[in-house]
Amino acid sequence: MTMEGKLKYFEEVIAREVEARKRRAKHQLANDLSKSAAVAIEAAEDKVNSRVEAARRDLMRKANKKIATATAEAKAAYITSRNIQQSKLLDDVLEKLKLFTQSAEYESYLIERINSVKAMQEFTVVKLRPKDIFFAEAIQKATGLMPLAGENDYIGGFILHSENGKVQADYTFKERISQFEKAGVI
Repeated sequence: MTMEGKLKYFEEVIAREVEARKRRAKHQLANDLSKSAAVAIEAAEDKVNSRVEAARRDLMRKANKKIATATAEAKAAYITSRNIQQSKLLDDVLEKLKLFTQSAEYESYLIERINSVKAMQEFTVVKLRPKDIFFAEAIQKATGLMPLAGENDYIGGFILHSENGKVQADYTFKERISQFEKAGVI
């Protein structure tokens, strides 16, 4: 082979080697770019995911706060409404009891209740509100108990005492209402 042929051969070998190195460099560059792009994409995804998670936590906190506020407001409104209704109910009950104590049936009620309670224990004295003392004679005749005017002016009803005053049973309307209030009925 001639010198020219050898030069041409080496030229071709070198050209092929340069071409192969260019292809390897391109592939390496593509690989590096691909890895770099993958890392950048992953970093971007992480950043987006953390922002989304932070936004989700913020929305949940705000929603929970609104729910708690709405719940507290609803409870307060319920309690206010319930208290108003209980107050109205109590006022209605008191008014009806006052009207009842002015009715013709009230004297019969007192006598009947005193007799039913007296049968359970040994009571000798019945205390009435000062307004009801005019029933004293009828009550003494029907029950055999000594009626006295009570110290307090209450809505109606009576208090029974033993002779020594140690045993007492309070059947006043005021006490009955108090029992309902303690039980949470009104």
